[in-house]
Amino acid sequence: MLHRPLPPPASDVALLLARILIGVVMFAHGYQKMVISGIGRTTEGFENLSIPLAIVSASFVTVVEFVGSALLIAGALTPVVCALMLVIMSGAAIFVHIPNGIFVANGGWELVGVIAAGLIAITATGPGRFSIDHIVRTRQHQQPDVQAPPPPTRHAVEAEDTFWRSPAGGNQGA
Repeated sequence: MLHRPLPPPASDVALLLARILIGVVMFAHGYQKMVISGIGRTTEGFENLSIPLAIVSASFVTVVEFVGSALLIAGALTPVVCALMLVIMSGAAIFVHIPNGIFVANGGWELVGVIAAGLIAITATGPGRFSIDHIVRTRQHQQPDVQAPPPPTRHAVEAEDTFWRSPAGGNQGA
């Protein structure tokens, strides 16, 4: 009798697709800031939008979008990456998009809102089975717990104390 492996749960496939789609969009934005525009022009853009600490904000956003997107796609450090990306989406909404209404065609918040919703869903459910986080967690549970040696018994402590006090043991005069 052949045993076929069970198909993956639909939720794991959905989480993988969500991570890939959001990761690709975020990577495109990070690539644009890092490679096409560069940090200098990105900083100028942030200054023109009156984003506080433009050089710091531009650098943070660029690195999180560029590096974080790869980590998100791989499902590595997912809660941390999602939290950092949510900070970016919140900042984008507050400083740039909310005053323009909903629709992205008018510069509105719909894209950052949808990305934020996806990040919240991934954070709430976890990255799924097809992720580095899942592999690491599974391996940690498979390894036996390494326990510290038991504390010494009273007799062992007394024997060691006696050794150091005796004339033959220890370094009494040094």
